[in-house]
Amino acid sequence: MVELKLKEVQRVALDLLIEFDKICKENSFRYSLGGGTLLGAIRHGGFIPWDDDIDIMMPRVDYEKFLEYCHHDNCGFDCLSLNYTENYFDLFTRISDRRTYLVDDSREIDYKMGVSIDIFPIDGLGNNDSIALRNFNKGRFKRELLVASKWKKYFRSETRSILFEPVRMLLFLMSRFVNKQKLCQSVDATCQLNDFETSHFAGCISGVYREKEIMLASTFKNYQTIQFEGYDFDIILDYDAYLTKHYGNYMQLPPIEQQVSHHRAQYYWR
Repeated sequence: MVELKLKEVQRVALDLLIEFDKICKENSFRYSLGGGTLLGAIRHGGFIPWDDDIDIMMPRVDYEKFLEYCHHDNCGFDCLSLNYTENYFDLFTRISDRRTYLVDDSREIDYKMGVSIDIFPIDGLGNNDSIALRNFNKGRFKRELLVASKWKKYFRSETRSILFEPVRMLLFLMSRFVNKQKLCQSVDATCQLNDFETSHFAGCISGVYREKEIMLASTFKNYQTIQFEGYDFDIILDYDAYLTKHYGNYMQLPPIEQQVSHHRAQYYWR
């Protein structure tokens, strides 16, 4: 087995992004770089140097159209999603490179996957901030339970307080008895209760930043292009509001000891 080095993983992921962008441009699908990928685009002009993943955000209607496109057309990658991939139980979609494969001892993966990029739907959350928070928290326990159901074994969180560990342990134990498919479908349906186009607030309900994901819906409706690793891709126009809410002073580099990848996975050439 030949393991991919960091730069190789980044190059494969970039190739996926280039193909994804081409499909979106040809079909007028709205999208934006998101999360750490958007941060990398603004702060570094490309990947965060110690990171290798790519995150995408799409308004729900464009997200569903993209999934339909991939289901009916022969793409140059595998599209892994809840409705079209057996044993896939995530609330977001991955597009995966067919030349590589993933080894991850921390979670159960019952489908073929290589280097991939994550595509998150942006859903409506209602028309004022209190309603948005209430809608965001609908199904929150089920979302946490769904995450725990994919752990192969219990492990300490690298991002949450030790005080939360008893809750994580309880979630892990409970998750051993759930039907992951029914749970995932139930949570996904809850995420889609509010229309994106008519909501004043919206967000990535399945995102890792919890309440920080709640934004004005207008944040996700206007776009510009930016260079990422020498290629032009779309980002939200109001990226400053998004990045500030997620990361605070996002232009400041983290301490050197934090400049490491938090991923446990390894990728290999087939």
